[in-house]
Amino acid sequence: MLLTEQQQTAVRALQHFLSDDEKKLFLLAGYPGTGKSTTIVQVVRLLIAGAGLKVVLTAPTNKAVAVLKQMASEQGLRVDCMTVHQLLGLSLVKRDKEKALERTSPSYLELFDLVVVDECSMVNRDLWNWIQQAVSNLWCRSKIVLMGDPAQLNPVNEPKSLSFTVQDKVILTQIVRQGDDNPLLDVLKRCRLAIKQRSPFQPLMHTTEDRQSGMVLVNSTTLLNYACKRVQQFEQEPNRFRVLCWTNKRVDYYNRSLRRQLYGNHAPRFLVGERLITMESAIAPDGKTVVLPTSIEFAITNIEEQRYEGYCTWCLTVLPEGYEAERQLYVLHEDEQLRFDSESQRLLSDAKRNPFLWRRYYRHLETFAQVRPCFALTVHNSQGSTFEEVGIDGDDLRKRLGDGDRSSIREYNRLFYVGASRAKRRVLVAWS
Repeated sequence: MLLTEQQQTAVRALQHFLSDDEKKLFLLAGYPGTGKSTTIVQVVRLLIAGAGLKVVLTAPTNKAVAVLKQMASEQGLRVDCMTVHQLLGLSLVKRDKEKALERTSPSYLELFDLVVVDECSMVNRDLWNWIQQAVSNLWCRSKIVLMGDPAQLNPVNEPKSLSFTVQDKVILTQIVRQGDDNPLLDVLKRCRLAIKQRSPFQPLMHTTEDRQSGMVLVNSTTLLNYACKRVQQFEQEPNRFRVLCWTNKRVDYYNRSLRRQLYGNHAPRFLVGERLITMESAIAPDGKTVVLPTSIEFAITNIEEQRYEGYCTWCLTVLPEGYEAERQLYVLHEDEQLRFDSESQRLLSDAKRNPFLWRRYYRHLETFAQVRPCFALTVHNSQGSTFEEVGIDGDDLRKRLGDGDRSSIREYNRLFYVGASRAKRRVLVAWS
């Protein structure tokens, strides 16, 4: 494997870090195409072949772990892959109105000499505190290498991830990815420049001669028609194409249109084999345990109509992406929606009169799983994913500019950057 001079410098820095018993955290930062994965693969190979050390590849989401598993397989790396939460034995547990990370199973950290945490831009403050606590234990010999792109979106409702504050670090800047002739890399560079200059990014037509790689500007009708063609094999190849938006309203519009295209106008509410995503964390009957976190994609393996918590429901047996075992979700039957909403209003009125009843109100709202199709996603939900092609509703993203204040421009630019960087080959932007 040939490495650039910059990558060789990063490998040496990583080797120095690994040989120093006092150091526990290292940051390998860089933009798409700079070779973060190439560099870490070289280090992992040296560790496994030369020292027989145990290595695990992790990320904050199952989607990102799936990408790591594919990379490890392609590179012939015999390593474990799991989420950071699985590694540290963490789960989301409901506490009143909030959901907090708590240790619910043993940590596997001590089994590994090196832990690689990819997509560290998604590590929020709570998870970062758990990571720091884990490596600060005197008996912990494990070392953690964080990898990420500082131009990605920040964790939800937080500033930039604290993982980027690690002092021992290397920042890769030279674009080396093949095909480095893909104009999309130049588009991403221009987007990063817009982030730096705090000026709104202007999408542009920038493609190879055959228009099969790069960024293509289209109207919204063309984007929808193209998406209709690409979703024909969605159940078998879900990562070939996705539509990305800013607002849930536009996501729902594309999902309705594409589901009709794939399954017909009169398709039942759910179908075996259909791929969906959780919109909120699905809570178990105990009111505390999270059955599935938010933004987890899954395939339906069985459907039954059952009574649950006094309502008629769809009982879905599902296999979530990145999970080995099936889970069971209860989704409110559409015929029960009016009765459920009426009860919600009654409980809300009671809670306003008596503050001690707020918990009962929120527990009621979380009784049933909230799911929807995932032909289209919000850009936030797409983080950590990689798709062959991506369609971006640029007109929808442009709404984020609002009055054009500095924070709105920054968020708009990062939305475009994250959306475009999900694609391996080509991005179609609906822009009018």
